Amino acid sequence: MNSSLRNLLGLTLLVAPLAAGCASRTAPFDQMDQAQITVMRLQQPAPPPVVATPGAAPSLFPGVPGLDQLGQQAAAAAQAAGIPIPPGLIPGVGTPQQPAQTQPQLPMFNGMAIAASMPISSDDMKDELLDLFGDEDSFQPGNLGCNQPPGMGISMVRQGQPNVDLMVSFACGRAMGVGFAWPHKADGLTNESRGTLTKIYQALFAMQPPPGA
Repeated sequence: MNSSLRNLLGLTLLVAPLAAGCASRTAPFDQMDQAQITVMRLQQPAPPPVVATPGAAPSLFPGVPGLDQLGQQAAAAAQAAGIPIPPGLIPGVGTPQQPAQTQPQLPMFNGMAIAASMPISSDDMKDELLDLFGDEDSFQPGNLGCNQPPGMGISMVRQGQPNVDLMVSFACGRAMGVGFAWPHKADGLTNESRGTLTKIYQALFAMQPPPGA
């Protein structure tokens, strides 16, 4: 065997395990090596703000129809003439309106609010995540009766291709795909898988997944 053939054989043996490693992942995770992967800390969306509807002002002259309207007309004339009307003297006149207080709305991810998001910049962390979701052995039968909302979201984005989105509930020990068919027979996390995802969550957000997440 000449030296060129030996070098070619050695190169083939070196590359083969690397190629087999990516090919062993289940689709669509075998296509995600070049994807931008972002991990999100999710929480329940805040309820919509309640805007108070002002009710009818209490009557200044209960039991005497029309006098309240006359009083308001007189107050309006006095205000037009530059005579100030103390707040509360006549119902509905001179009472300042409080603006409705609204909370800033967080961005959403598949029905959940994004409390924080971090792109994965570490190739080792990306490989760890793809190996986990691309391996049938990472999952076991899940707790179908658990309805705790997911506390972790994962989005894998490739240019010109549909996103691959994932939701993880640590409380239920389950994962689910959004917008694509789940490739495995089960969706429950094994203890090892839960530990790996918890480690990634902690590394990115400097905290443990909160109870119920």
